[in-house]
Amino acid sequence: MVRRIIPGEFYSLEDGVGVRRIETDGRTNTEVLELAPALALLPVVEEAIRGRASRYVDLDMRLFAPVKRIEREGPSLRIVSEMPGGVRLSHLLAHLQSTGEVVPTAAILELSSLVISAVAALHSWPGGLAHGAINPAHVLLTNDGRIMLTDCVFGAGLEALQRNREQLWKDFGLAMPAVASLARFDQNADVTQMGALILAIVLHRPLRTTEYPRGLSDLVTMATELSSTPGAPDSTLALRMWLQQALQIHPRLAFRSAVDAQRSFADTTGTTASRRAGGMALQVFLRTTCSELRKQPALVVHARRPAGAHSVVPSADASRPFDSILRAVLSNATN
Repeated sequence: MVRRIIPGEFYSLEDGVGVRRIETDGRTNTEVLELAPALALLPVVEEAIRGRASRYVDLDMRLFAPVKRIEREGPSLRIVSEMPGGVRLSHLLAHLQSTGEVVPTAAILELSSLVISAVAALHSWPGGLAHGAINPAHVLLTNDGRIMLTDCVFGAGLEALQRNREQLWKDFGLAMPAVASLARFDQNADVTQMGALILAIVLHRPLRTTEYPRGLSDLVTMATELSSTPGAPDSTLALRMWLQQALQIHPRLAFRSAVDAQRSFADTTGTTASRRAGGMALQVFLRTTCSELRKQPALVVHARRPAGAHSVVPSADASRPFDSILRAVLSNATN
């Protein structure tokens, strides 16, 4: 959950990458990530992260949180990124798990479609880029209704660790396709990670450590049965088949990129009218969920002040995290 941050404290997303703090100058938010020592002390990880950051410098900043700079200070390695106001999907899923709130299938499909579109935009970028570290903690639902992929530079660094599939899931919450050799953090991995993320959205909760990769087929079946719409068995079957292909349960039938996955996902969302209804359902869901999240402590950020003043102020974005989202979701669904 988003929790109150006391002065001088970092916060953790429990993603294994490191701890973070948010700074603001009153207009824009900046996230400072202190890389975990086990990663920061490895030159090969730093080299890979810097190389990935240089390739991503021209990405669309509406879809991807841009890295402003990478700072080395002794044993510490900090990655400084621009970070708009919004809610990470990991926080949203944790809220749904704790409250037991049931989200309408139409809203689930629309939210999933926004995630898939963001990943497809990355894969269609000239040069064939990949993220490599897609999980709920690294996807932001922004205040103006966009899905933004964050932490785009860490896939290359984690690949340099040369850990196997089970270790990557246990240590970093990253789903990876089953391969005979060491894992590669390419577009194929992105598709699997995206599939695990969509499965979590359909389940209304984060995936547990013990649920991946074993038992995945049964989990997909359970998830789609829970989200089935009465009188629409075809859409339930289409979603189940899509998840199986994205998660590469049967590798020969798997999607090879998010662009392919995006085309196929249209079978689960239906017509333009259905997309519009999904946008409206998502809008209502966010409005009701917003009232619950506002009862929780607001995120407090460090304000940058002249002359080295050290004060802590509430973030304007965090205090009303969904206000702009509600206005933008329906527009996204109809475009």
